[in-house]
Amino acid sequence: MTEQGTKPGPVQGAQSFSRSMAVLQCVADHPTGPSVAELGRQLDLTRPTLYRILASLEAEGLIRQRGDRRYGLGSRLIGLAHRALAQQDIRPLARDRLEALRDRTGETVHLAVRMLDEMVYIDKVESPELVRMASTVGTRVPFHTSSVGKAFLAALSEDEAEAVIGRLALSAVTDRSVTDADALRARIAAARRLGYSSDEEENETGIVCFGAAIRDAGGLPVASVSVSVPNFRLRDDREAYWRPLLETCAAISRQLGG
Repeated sequence: MTEQGTKPGPVQGAQSFSRSMAVLQCVADHPTGPSVAELGRQLDLTRPTLYRILASLEAEGLIRQRGDRRYGLGSRLIGLAHRALAQQDIRPLARDRLEALRDRTGETVHLAVRMLDEMVYIDKVESPELVRMASTVGTRVPFHTSSVGKAFLAALSEDEAEAVIGRLALSAVTDRSVTDADALRARIAAARRLGYSSDEEENETGIVCFGAAIRDAGGLPVASVSVSVPNFRLRDDREAYWRPLLETCAAISRQLGG
């Protein structure tokens, strides 16, 4: 936090990021795919800087060099575009089904999307009961302590999930939070087998949650849905929560072409 009246300093890496985005935009805008020489002239970058940026973008699957030595957009952008479109449309598309899920379970329902290495609630349907969750739209929750986060990780490829897990701090939110990477991997593996994840008071004391992912036409996760239940109200038959949750996520996924 900066002192009042003091301008924040430049963000580390901002210039490098801006240059990478400029190269990516040039590749996207070129009608036939630019060559290295054309990129260098258009962007006024030194050849070593340009080669470094091109190599980085190609390694991430954002661009590809064709046989004619010209550059085109990479296949990873297709998945990113699908996710972006799905996330833009997901809330109004899912709302009726989220309300129906709330009515079937009697409990609070959340819709969350990924924001970097966290999940953020973008919609919430309140339980009709007097005791409710204190969460709000815009609340960020960790991947490793939330059911929406674990469900999202379970829907990723193993390599991508492992990359995310490797970046997480795995800090405790409650005394029941999973803070060991191997234990988290085991929970993710279980969620892959079952189709849903659980949060056993790991993100909020006294609250148990069940989470499942929504997938797009390419099978990629674009969001997660959770059913959140106060522990004192939790039924012995947990299927009463996870089965309608899975049915709801499957129905929304079908609407997205999944």
